[in-house]
Amino acid sequence: MTRLWTKAASASAAALAVSAFAVTSASAQEHEIDATAIDATLITEVAPEGFKVAAVAIEYDRALRFGGTGLDPAAFDVDVSLGEGMLSALVGERTVTAAYTSATPEITGQQREGRYVILELDLADPAATGSYTDWSTSLTHYYDLEGTYSVAQVADIGTPRASVAAQPANVVENSDVVNPIIDQYASGTLATAAGPELEYRYYTPEKAPGKKRPLVVSLHGFGESGTNNFSQLAGNQISVAFASDAVQQSDPAYILSPQADPFDADKGAWWAPQMQDAVIELVETFIAEHPDVDTSRVYLTGLSMGSYGSWALLQEHSDLFAGAVVVCGGGVADEAAAAAELADFPIWAVHSEDDWVVAYDAPGSDYRVFQALEDAGTPVVWTEWSGLLPDDEQERLAKTALKDAAVTGSQHIFTTIEAGTTPVFNHLSWIPTYSNEVILDWLFAQDADR
Repeated sequence: MTRLWTKAASASAAALAVSAFAVTSASAQEHEIDATAIDATLITEVAPEGFKVAAVAIEYDRALRFGGTGLDPAAFDVDVSLGEGMLSALVGERTVTAAYTSATPEITGQQREGRYVILELDLADPAATGSYTDWSTSLTHYYDLEGTYSVAQVADIGTPRASVAAQPANVVENSDVVNPIIDQYASGTLATAAGPELEYRYYTPEKAPGKKRPLVVSLHGFGESGTNNFSQLAGNQISVAFASDAVQQSDPAYILSPQADPFDADKGAWWAPQMQDAVIELVETFIAEHPDVDTSRVYLTGLSMGSYGSWALLQEHSDLFAGAVVVCGGGVADEAAAAAELADFPIWAVHSEDDWVVAYDAPGSDYRVFQALEDAGTPVVWTEWSGLLPDDEQERLAKTALKDAAVTGSQHIFTTIEAGTTPVFNHLSWIPTYSNEVILDWLFAQDADR
C-alpha cells in the first residue's frame, strides 16, 4: 500500500511540476507590457533639399525595455494633414524606415530603454516637407506642424519575452515639434547706424579656455527673406551645415545668419547698400561682443541673392574676411575691378551650368569674375561634375581640385555643376555645395594671418 501511494504521489508531483514549468516557461516567453501611447513629437531636419519632418517620437505612459536592435517599422501607421483649408494643403502617409525605443525624443539609431519609440521617416516621401513656396512672392513659408501628424501602433511590438499589444484605435497627434540644430541657435536684433533693424540668428560653439573660434557669416537667398527670423536657417543648409555635429566636432565655430526683407522699404535685399552696411556693422558688433572670435578666421558664404551681397561685401571689406564660398552668384558691376581687388582673396564658387534664375555666364556672374581673374594672370582651378553623383564621389572630385590648387598656388576654385544634374531644379546648386564636407573644410582652412 505504501508503495502504491508513493507511486501515485510521485506521479502527481511530477504532473504538477510539469504543469508549473509549462506555466513558468510560457510566462517567461510571453509577457505583455501594459503601455499606452499618449503623445507624439515631430523631429524636423534641414535636409539638403529643404525643411523636412525626419522622425516622430511616440511617447508611452511607461518606459519600454525590449533589448535587441529595433522594432518592426510596419507596426506603425503615420498620417499627415498639413495646411488644412489652404491652397498649399498636403495630405498623405509617411513611410517608416526604422523604429526603436529611446529615453529622449531624438534620432539616435540605437534602441535604448525609455518612454519613446522613435519612428524614422523616409525623407523622399511626398508628404515629408514642412514648407511650401508662395509663388506670388517666391518666398518659402512653413507649415504650423503642431497637431498635423497622426500616429497609431497597429501591430504588436517587442520580443517574444516582452511585448506591447497593438492599439490601432489609439491614434495620437503630435503636440510638439523640435529641431535638434535650429533649436540651438539664439535670436537677436540689431538697430544699425546704417538704418535697417537687422534680425539675426547665431550659433555658439562649445567653449574652451584660451581657444579662439572662427566665425561663419551666411547670407541667404531671396526665398528665405522675411521677418520670421527662421527661414534663413530652415530654407536650406547654408547655415546649419556649419552647425552639424560632424562639422562642429572638427571645426567648432560661431555662425551668424541675418535675415533680409526685400519687401520692407527700410531694409531691402542683400544687394541694397544699406543692408550691406548693416551686415558689416552686425559682424563687427558680434565680434566685439564675443572676444573669443578668431578675427583671422571670419568667413562669408552666400547663395543666390546672398551671393550678390557677398560679392559686394568682399570688394569693399575683404580685409574683414579670410575666405568665402559663393553659390550661383552674380551682380558684380565691374568684373575686372572685382578680379583686381580679390586676386589674393580665397574664393570657392559653385554654379549650375544651366541655371535659369541667375544665369551662369551673364554679365556680372561669378563665372565671369573668375574668367576675369584668369585673364589678369591669377591662377584659377576649374572643376566640373554632376550634382547627382554620390556625396563621396563629389568629395573625391573636390579633393582633386584642392590638389590642383596646391600645385598651381591658386586661391580660387570654380565648380560647375553639369547641365541637367542639379538636384530638384537647376538653380539649387547649393544642395551639392553645402553637402560637400571638402568645400566646408577648405573654408575653415583659410587664415588671414597666414
